[in-house]
Amino acid sequence: MLTFSPPELAAWQGFLHSHDTLWKALDAEMQKDGLNLAAYELLNAVQEAGAAGIRMTDLAQKLRFSGGGLTRLADKLQAGGLIERQRCEADGRGWQVVLTDAGAGQLRRVQAKHLREVRKRFLDRLSAEEIATLGQIWAKLGGTP
Repeated sequence: MLTFSPPELAAWQGFLHSHDTLWKALDAEMQKDGLNLAAYELLNAVQEAGAAGIRMTDLAQKLRFSGGGLTRLADKLQAGGLIERQRCEADGRGWQVVLTDAGAGQLRRVQAKHLREVRKRFLDRLSAEEIATLGQIWAKLGGTP
């Protein structure tokens, strides 16, 4: 029978529990400002893409969303006036997502608070060496974008 050693089990379960705990706490804070964490990540990724926007397929890959999940979230954000979807000029088949002025404003309003929460709940609890080690671990596991 295949089993984990106690340190392996602690590492794996610790990762799962920490991720779940952090995600739920950060999502709850974000919802106080009218977004959820997934919507924040989407708006942030579109902003990072610049004025030209980002193709829906590239956005789904970047955010690790299924096509359907991304479409539903994009529908909601577009209905709220935070993003626009436009036909890709290059081939006319795909869709580009661009941030609206309202979306950029909403992102600005929540970004500083979100970063403070990430710092308080995650980064401030670790030493600089531990942060560097985690960055190396995520890169080794293929978890860095």
